[in-house]
Amino acid sequence: MNRSRTLILTGVLLVMTLAACIPAVPFLRNVDGQTWSARFQVDVQVAGTTIRLPVDLALTFSQRLQDVTAKATLQYDTGIFRLQTGGLVDLTGRIGLDDHLELRSGSNVLAFDGSFAGERLVGTVSIAGVVPVGNVTFTRTR
Repeated sequence: MNRSRTLILTGVLLVMTLAACIPAVPFLRNVDGQTWSARFQVDVQVAGTTIRLPVDLALTFSQRLQDVTAKATLQYDTGIFRLQTGGLVDLTGRIGLDDHLELRSGSNVLAFDGSFAGERLVGTVSIAGVVPVGNVTFTRTR
């Protein structure tokens, strides 16, 4: 009797150990706690003249399965002046099993729609809903 309990207990512990090693959602990319950054140009029209503004955008992710939130810092740097967002912009969205990521801010100040390609995140950034910039490439910085 004692021997059969020991075998059953050993079997249960083995199954529980193996179950803990298998991820809950296989093939889902984990970006929790990571920061991804990009530098790109935004064309802005002022009085009939187009100005190219260099923009630095960093996204720091939190993740719960497919639900993703990100804190974004946005900075315009023209060399003459530097304009930073007053605080962090909060984005929410989802990551798919195909590595597609879609994020939107509640106030539509910032949006991202793209996909992971290896160690890069490539997609379209939309600032204030009127300035979309395509093929922005993010790399992991932290």
